[in-house]
Amino acid sequence: MSTMLERRRSPRLALELPVTLRHGGRFIPATALNMSNGGMLIQADDQNVTTQAPVEIVFDLDPTHRDVALRGNILRVESQSLGIQFTNTFSESYRMLQEFLRNKTQS
Repeated sequence: MSTMLERRRSPRLALELPVTLRHGGRFIPATALNMSNGGMLIQADDQNVTTQAPVEIVFDLDPTHRDVALRGNILRVESQSLGIQFTNTFSESYRMLQEFLRNKTQS
């Protein structure tokens, strides 16, 4: 049995969260499957997305963390899932994400 090396810098939080993906001037409804400080995995039915493309993801984390808008790049596209790496790590939305993840992992 082989052991797979974990390459992520931060642990992922599994969840199912509705998000809106803005890509190429279009708004695509999607679902976040997991997220971390570095990025998220999104399930989307739209197949017209490309890797290395810039995107914006807009979502509500909970009643106190609303209208979170993060920018990132699509790193991989597999079937209906998109791996996105965040690029605006100095924004207020990113700070809200970090606070949310910290609270979820401590409880």
